[in-house]
Amino acid sequence: MKVISLLILFCLISSCKEAPKEVIIAKEPPEYLLTLLSPERTNIQFENTVIEDYGESFLEYEFIYNGSGVAVGDLNNDGLVDIYFGGNSSDDKLYMNQGDFKFKDISTSLGLDNLKGWTTGVNFIDINSDGLLDIYVCRSGPSKNPEHRRNKLFINQGSFTFKESARLYNLDNDTYSVQSTFFDYDLDGDLDMYLVNHPNPIWKGQNFDSYKADFKNKKLQTDFFYENVDGTFIDKTEKSGLRGFGYRHGIAVGDINNDFYPDLYVSSDYDHSDLFYLNTKEKSFINSANNLLKHLSWSSMGNEIVDINNDGLSDIFVVDMASSNHFNSKVNMKSMNTPKFNSLVENGYHYQYMLNTLHINKGNNMFSEIARLSGIAKTDWSWAPLFFDIDLDGKKDLYITNGVKKNITYRDLQSDYDNKMKALNRGLELHELLDLIPSDINLNNSYQNTGNFKFNDVSKSWVTPVAVNSNGAAYADLDNDGDLDLVVNNMESKAGIYKNTSNHENINYIKIKLEGSNKNPFAIGAKVIVQTDSEFQVQELHNARGYLSSVSHLLTFGCGSNNEISNIKVIWDNKKVTELNNIKPNQTLVLNYNDSKNITDEIIYSNIEKNNFLSEVKNSSLNINYSHKENDFNDYSKQLLLPQKQSTLGPCLSVGDVNGDTLEDFFVGGANGQGGQLFIQKTNHTFKKGNNNAFIKDKNHEDVGSLFFDSDNDGDLDLYITSSGYELNEEDNLLQDRLYTNDGKGNFKRSNNLPVMLSSTKAVKSFDYDKDGDLDLIVGGRVIPGKYPLAPQSFILENNQGIFTDVTQAIAPDFERIGMISDIEITDYNNDNSTDIMVVGQWMPITIFSFENGKFVKTIIPEFDKTEGWYNTIVSSDFNNDGNMDYVLGNLGENNKFHPTLEKPLHIFSSNFDDNDSYDIALSKYYNGELVPVRGKECSSEQTPFLNEKITSFKEFASLNIEGIYGNEAIASSNHMMAYNFKSIYLQNNGNGSFKVTALPNYAQFSPTQDFEVQDLNNDGFMDLIGVGNLYDAEVETVRYDASYGYILLNDGKGNFHPSNNNGFFCDKDMRMVSKININNKPHFIVASNNDTLSIFKIP
Repeated sequence: MKVISLLILFCLISSCKEAPKEVIIAKEPPEYLLTLLSPERTNIQFENTVIEDYGESFLEYEFIYNGSGVAVGDLNNDGLVDIYFGGNSSDDKLYMNQGDFKFKDISTSLGLDNLKGWTTGVNFIDINSDGLLDIYVCRSGPSKNPEHRRNKLFINQGSFTFKESARLYNLDNDTYSVQSTFFDYDLDGDLDMYLVNHPNPIWKGQNFDSYKADFKNKKLQTDFFYENVDGTFIDKTEKSGLRGFGYRHGIAVGDINNDFYPDLYVSSDYDHSDLFYLNTKEKSFINSANNLLKHLSWSSMGNEIVDINNDGLSDIFVVDMASSNHFNSKVNMKSMNTPKFNSLVENGYHYQYMLNTLHINKGNNMFSEIARLSGIAKTDWSWAPLFFDIDLDGKKDLYITNGVKKNITYRDLQSDYDNKMKALNRGLELHELLDLIPSDINLNNSYQNTGNFKFNDVSKSWVTPVAVNSNGAAYADLDNDGDLDLVVNNMESKAGIYKNTSNHENINYIKIKLEGSNKNPFAIGAKVIVQTDSEFQVQELHNARGYLSSVSHLLTFGCGSNNEISNIKVIWDNKKVTELNNIKPNQTLVLNYNDSKNITDEIIYSNIEKNNFLSEVKNSSLNINYSHKENDFNDYSKQLLLPQKQSTLGPCLSVGDVNGDTLEDFFVGGANGQGGQLFIQKTNHTFKKGNNNAFIKDKNHEDVGSLFFDSDNDGDLDLYITSSGYELNEEDNLLQDRLYTNDGKGNFKRSNNLPVMLSSTKAVKSFDYDKDGDLDLIVGGRVIPGKYPLAPQSFILENNQGIFTDVTQAIAPDFERIGMISDIEITDYNNDNSTDIMVVGQWMPITIFSFENGKFVKTIIPEFDKTEGWYNTIVSSDFNNDGNMDYVLGNLGENNKFHPTLEKPLHIFSSNFDDNDSYDIALSKYYNGELVPVRGKECSSEQTPFLNEKITSFKEFASLNIEGIYGNEAIASSNHMMAYNFKSIYLQNNGNGSFKVTALPNYAQFSPTQDFEVQDLNNDGFMDLIGVGNLYDAEVETVRYDASYGYILLNDGKGNFHPSNNNGFFCDKDMRMVSKININNKPHFIVASNNDTLSIFKIP
């Protein structure tokens, strides 16, 4: 009897759900938008299976549960879409569409019943340009026989007869192929091919230096690229720059930058980064992932290149294996290894995270990854993402297959294996080992595209709810009724045929069949633009989509309630165009390449209006050469579970005329070890460095806030700088804020006129609270080093002839420890001619202090109840010109993993849970009505080691609430705070002491907003917003916040702000502050970024 007694170690990084293995369907299911038809109704009995045995199991072939694909297309040109299913342990099957969702098994016409081996990807392509779709089948699997892995090419002879001819075309690879895609990379009219493969299973990884050497010496290669040369496919992988190595899962093609040439996106699993190949237009590609994309998925599976927001720019979506289910994420998800993560980045790999990624194309080769904002970041162990307009409203919806037969990332597998062996007193047989591994079977994911970058989960309401392990999927109009049906290849379950039941009385569509050139009859690569009154839609014809699959060659556009299509353009693959106007919907248009014309005018690919409100100015033209140099410190060595670093808050930035010449100068702060710098504007409107000796002397301070003000009433601007530093000890002398007095000529000297203030501070503002004619100060404490999120000390400093005294306890006792203050605004919100103070920060509600009877007291404003967030900044202006001061608050934004609400806030518990030297924190969210930890067992136990003894398994940890993990008494006695809102918001002052609170547009929620400036950019009399942000230094399981390039919001004066795209304001940095400065009597805007150079923009 064979037994298995191996130490099972897995390095897969994933997270999945354990679910029932049985497929459960209601006996009389109701009709859904996508209704599952029974096998008896369709005659499709195909079921993909995986059979494991000794020598051919997941132990030898880790891809064994990856499934197979499906291809759809009209193979006999009868107007009906036929279906090919790939099988693993099952035979492949080909079904002829007989109409009315009836199909006939004609697999014998291809000899599929005698096809040995394992099918992965399937593609329908007219490879010989005869007008008939051929079938290319990728082969892989656990077999040691290379003949079982040879890819197949079935040439369509007509009348459902085929001839296998892969060797004739030089495409009979036995290289563990995953999927193929055909496209015209050099625009010579014929179709070339990229072949995605995975490594030989005997390759088990190696250290980075050895890997790099082997790759350089061409010992390692997975993918292949073939150029079509007179009908024969020639290997041009090396010459085209496409040689790579990795665990590939997906390939997508699309013209990302609208230059007519197709670009590529290749998904990679494990440590190997995804590849984003831009076409150079010179028969080669350049991998631009690190340059153009801010971060990537880690275990990337299927992908799509598609315009998801109807702006005419192709976006990129990649699925991973992140579970949306708390229990399964904690049982299956491997913790991110921070040293390994950083090492990969340092060695040229990218920032990679365990979540789906949605890269929104902003033009100008810039992308914002916003899957968390869109609500599609975690969809379980996912395979095929498909964007298509399910409800025909003109917006592309999303369907994602998921599931795995055996979840080999199950974290308790080793301990369960050891316990089972011990109980049996012997090694385990294969079937006994497999019984220990849970399945991950769940509903597939369906999302309605609601516009404005958001998707609504309709998995249970739009699609027949079936729990099944699904892999490949494809869409097509199977019954020619104008809407798109769905075909899904399931594992260990019958294939799914879903009929689209859209009501065509209320919605319209247009189908477009393209007849291409002689060498490309199906017009692969053509781009179609459809314009109606409500939508601007673009689709590009590439049929290999999602995962291992091939979709319909006919393009379907939903038109919603529009009864006329104003314009249709077809941009053919060789730069010719066909254009039609005023077309009636609900028909199939057949458009022929021979009717096209040469492009004479610029093609408008996008509906984004260009408004160049700002233009960038080169620093060198102004003689500015400053760069912020952040010191390297690992905040997580102090508090392992911090949500983001607290040591990278700078630099600060202040503008003012320091030498009385009427020209504005500016100061920018330095990091620890770097002195701040003063720049003096010259009469020729360039800058020179000022006398920075005083700032260089204090270079060991971290400058995070600054303020120009006249501290001593001598008529010139002095400088106050707040000090921070998470690397410091509590009450370290380097936390002392500093005051520098000005001699009137721009020379500064440090003053001793401040009290001792050993608090890590940030915000500072001046105001004459006591009306004695000099400027007092209010200073906000930001954080206590090593004790996040406890409230540091904040200050109100009274100015007595240039000497400052701490009077906080006397006049504002509630302010002293109010919280982690990020910004302060001195204002008069109620127009009573009395000073009010608005304060925001982390884990704090919006708070206003009013001056009453000689003291600042909190003012109760009902609208500010439960507004706690992670706010960064405030800006005030009368935005609607009604005479009342309004406010805009920059917050974390919506592109995060927490998504707190009034009903389900984010919690933080902090205490010294294990009585050691570190102050511990535990973030917590609601799941099924209970508070559970955000972080997993490994990192939580590393922070508080007693958990390893208390909780011995991942299953136990996943089943416990926060009290069960840390103990009821420990949680009850801890410091407990909540956050209800992470949206950046607009506070419209109603004038009666109340406010209307509205969220800023989603465009402003892509990333944390760190600072604002206001300016009437379009000269309509209303102040507009310029916002800057990002926060690169989040911990590695939270994902860095990097989606912002800055934004402009135009104010309509009615309480609404509208994003302005293509506005000339693009800043690809970790932005912290923006300040307006007049140069040559023209408004300019300086952006200060962490660990980077300054950026300067002007109004043209």
